[in-house]
Amino acid sequence: MLRSTIPTITKSDLQEALRARRITLVDVLSPESFRAAHLPGAINIPVAEIRPRAGEALPDRRAPIVTYCGGPT
Repeated sequence: MLRSTIPTITKSDLQEALRARRITLVDVLSPESFRAAHLPGAINIPVAEIRPRAGEALPDRRAPIVTYCGGPT
């Protein structure tokens, strides 16, 4: 079994970091799914568009980035 080396964050830590503006939250779902429901403060960059859009869409590329999706993409 492979162990993930990607760090995780708890819901309460995520909420605190968002309030303090210490992270950038990126929703990687489709624009339609993002419009239907997303976490407040999230930026929508669909998975297929991360590479071409990240430079323009991320407000502070030095800030830690948290990504999420609501299902398979």
